[in-house]
Amino acid sequence: MNINPVRDVPFDDKATLAMGAAFDQACRSLPLYVRDDKVRALIAKLIIEAAKNGERDPIRIQSEALMEFSIDDVSVPVVSIARDIPVPNTVPVYALIACTA
Repeated sequence: MNINPVRDVPFDDKATLAMGAAFDQACRSLPLYVRDDKVRALIAKLIIEAAKNGERDPIRIQSEALMEFSIDDVSVPVVSIARDIPVPNTVPVYALIACTA
């Protein structure tokens, strides 16, 4: 992958560390896609844009980059522990069958 330096935009150490952390976490969030250099370049571009706008929080920088991929948050899996959610005021199916004995 070719790395093109960002010109005319001075980033201090805090910004550079935040951008690096955001890039690493964004890549970990998209393991199947970041194998492609174009995707990695797009993530880097989006992170640089967020940092140019003054953002220094790595979590917010990552979130802004992932929003462009229409991904809200891939770090927290959604799991339900309930088998069936009861629906109030419903009649069980077996109660609707007429008894013909």
